[in-house]
Amino acid sequence: MLPNIKIRKETNLDYAQKVNILDDCFGPFRLNRTVYMYRNSSPIKELSLISCLKENQSKVIGTINFYRVLVDKTDCLLLGPLAVDKKFQGKGFGKKLIKTGLEKAKKNSEKICFVSGEYSYYKEFGFDKVINKKLNISLLGALSYDCLLICELEDNSANLLQSNSKLLPLKN
Repeated sequence: MLPNIKIRKETNLDYAQKVNILDDCFGPFRLNRTVYMYRNSSPIKELSLISCLKENQSKVIGTINFYRVLVDKTDCLLLGPLAVDKKFQGKGFGKKLIKTGLEKAKKNSEKICFVSGEYSYYKEFGFDKVINKKLNISLLGALSYDCLLICELEDNSANLLQSNSKLLPLKN
């Protein structure tokens, strides 16, 4: 990990750089992916973060957003997209974004965060497979249930969810 990583709030000036990184990492058709069905609302402003170098904070290296979703009537977070400029991947920019985002979410009294991603990567941040929590959460579209992970930001908060639930996007 580089010691000179800076995490800051996203600004409107970051938009073009952010989109370029997302397109480069996920392809130009990324908006057609099922997970974007859950991103109908605006991302949570205070949890929209950018990673950069301390000495050049206008150059976007990585980006992360969190969205509100519902599991039945329980308000939860959905992490993503998370992307890092390919030239800087593996140097800690993404990990620091996740750690900072989850810390801020906890300070905001958020209880549960989901992510659609690789368990081997996200387990380091406290994410577990939904199935390990004895939850059967139905999903929209072709989102892989095996890739749906949950992080309890407050101890035992998964107990707030019914064992058979539906993950739904929050509508504006």
